[in-house]
Amino acid sequence: MPWPIVWPLSPLETLWCAVALAGGYAVRGAAGFGSGVVAAPLLTFVLPLSTVAPVITILGLVVSTQQALRDWLLIDWRRLAIFVPGSIVGVALGVLAFKAVDPAALARWLGAYVLLYALYSIMGERIIGRTLTLPRWMAHPVALIGALVATVFGGLAGPIYVTYLDSQKLPKSVFRVTVSTTLLVLGLLRSAAYVASGVFRAQDFVLIGAALLPVAIGTFIGDRFHDRLDPKAFRRGVGILLVMSAIGLMIAH
Repeated sequence: MPWPIVWPLSPLETLWCAVALAGGYAVRGAAGFGSGVVAAPLLTFVLPLSTVAPVITILGLVVSTQQALRDWLLIDWRRLAIFVPGSIVGVALGVLAFKAVDPAALARWLGAYVLLYALYSIMGERIIGRTLTLPRWMAHPVALIGALVATVFGGLAGPIYVTYLDSQKLPKSVFRVTVSTTLLVLGLLRSAAYVASGVFRAQDFVLIGAALLPVAIGTFIGDRFHDRLDPKAFRRGVGILLVMSAIGLMIAH
């Protein structure tokens, strides 16, 4: 029997999702990453993580492709390629975890992860006393962990990859497009794994289609503000938002 196209959300839930997506992709448009870490925990208040993960993955592919095509010549391909082997292993492990672990437990883990990232965004450099620097061999475990996290939660690898790439002291524009293209490659790997393991469902594509407008609006806003943002103030503001959403996520589940 064909699947009937029924909108699964109330008007208030639809508005919540639109704001979450626009906010998440405004952050990504400005920084090159961050859509998942902002939007995913907010979306899980009204949608199950089993829906959020594939939806965020496909939306990330669309945005990353646009950014990669626009700034193709700036991509640092050598640094991107080093992430691929670890990402393949991480995606495979992530699919196994995604299908085996209780959804409520996954949501609480998501909240805990986002909370840790938010606290690091706000206070990390002050506590450490300097910008974190990672040796080049760390690219492989970073790729594996980032892919595992992204596959389980539908995103959120950006902060993990950024920790490594930021320590390589890339120019601002090269950094942004290299991060975005790295996430594009990871998204392709995750999408293939979701399809092969049966995670994608027909109704997810209705949500993806409806999400394109708020994603486009958020990306446009982020692109406009890319060169005007104070990086430290921007990081603190996003961090405060994430602390609130992470605590709410852990309490709600």
